[in-house]
Amino acid sequence: MLHHEFQAARQAAVLARAAQRRLVRQAERDAKAVRTTADSTSGAESRKHYFPLWRRA
Repeated sequence: MLHHEFQAARQAAVLARAAQRRLVRQAERDAKAVRTTADSTSGAESRKHYFPLWRRA
């Protein structure tokens, strides 16, 4: 294999790994956002159990 072909293949591998890492990070951020949204919506219901009726506004 010629030198420039080797360099091109190596660069393609580097770019593919970087793209994969970006996809994984984006998926992790999306999953965290879903969990955060789910926690915030269910949290309002769960707080009713911790505060007596007279403390609720």
